[in-house]
Amino acid sequence: MSFFGSEDGDWVELDVDLFDRQRLASLQQWLDEARPRLEEWLGTDYDIDIDNHPGSAGHAVLSVAGRRRFRVEIGRDDRIVFTAIPDPEGPL
Repeated sequence: MSFFGSEDGDWVELDVDLFDRQRLASLQQWLDEARPRLEEWLGTDYDIDIDNHPGSAGHAVLSVAGRRRFRVEIGRDDRIVFTAIPDPEGPL
């Protein structure tokens, strides 16, 4: 955070990208720690692809057996949110 201007009412500049990077780092850490439980829940192992491009929403995609995929992100209430991504070749 940095301050600019000369008066108390001047603007405060926040580094929003820093917040996004911290959330992605937290998500990656959680996915690494929860891997055994997630593999048990899914019934198999999975691959993780973290979307860390500037300006992205900051999420991960879990690919199971190369087909079934889930978008994983930290919600506004700091809970981990899984959203199934429909398979274009058929139902989940």
